[in-house]
Amino acid sequence: MHSLDFGSVEKALAGCRWGHTLFTYDSIGSTMDRAGELAHKGAREGALVIAAEQTEGRGRLNRKWISPPGSLYFSVLLYPPIEKLPYLTMLAGLAVAEAIEECVAVQAGLKWPNDVLIGGRKAAGMLVESSFSRGKQYAVIGVGINVNVDISTSPEITGVATSLSEQAGMPVDSLNLLRAAIDRIESRYSNFDKTALLDSWKARLITLGQPVKATMGEATIEGTATDVTDEGALIIRRTDGSICTVVAGDVTLS
Repeated sequence: MHSLDFGSVEKALAGCRWGHTLFTYDSIGSTMDRAGELAHKGAREGALVIAAEQTEGRGRLNRKWISPPGSLYFSVLLYPPIEKLPYLTMLAGLAVAEAIEECVAVQAGLKWPNDVLIGGRKAAGMLVESSFSRGKQYAVIGVGINVNVDISTSPEITGVATSLSEQAGMPVDSLNLLRAAIDRIESRYSNFDKTALLDSWKARLITLGQPVKATMGEATIEGTATDVTDEGALIIRRTDGSICTVVAGDVTLS
């Protein structure tokens, strides 16, 4: 999807509970920033910002998200109750993995905490940011999916990333994928079940059982990822048998 036609997107999302407030862009700085602006203007829950390209996309730990044309980027504005907030990254990752499998004949796994991997390479990522505006807390879920992008044109991610079209061996319908992803995120959000969510998320976590290296600021921890807590933190057993719980950090498979 190198360009976005508002009418086509609106038609693809017909009947969705989200997307009543809809902004589409061929190119934008960041869909996250635009959704945050909507929160400050009092936009309703479910407002969507969708783009075919980002020039200032960002990921976790304030890293630059390489966002070339041919991919799908969207952010949704939510006003979640406090009990849902810690689970939004988990919820979004699982929903996007399910949507990819629904639309493309591939198997999608999850790498802690927020990457969707296909064939061991990153195909999608999630970012959740929250803040306060007009006296209430809001959250923005941002999703980036490498749909029909030619990864070879982005040397920074060649070898670590893949696209759905590369995996499928043919172009992928971005609008069908968008609809599937929005539907699944909305369904898991509206019908929130913490236990079912955690179980389904853990079942897709390729990180578990693998040797990992976790970097948290200046500290580095190496060991085996053995489990996650009920809140989604990663549990690592070091070689000396001691246990470390990683709430936020950069985790790579060794």
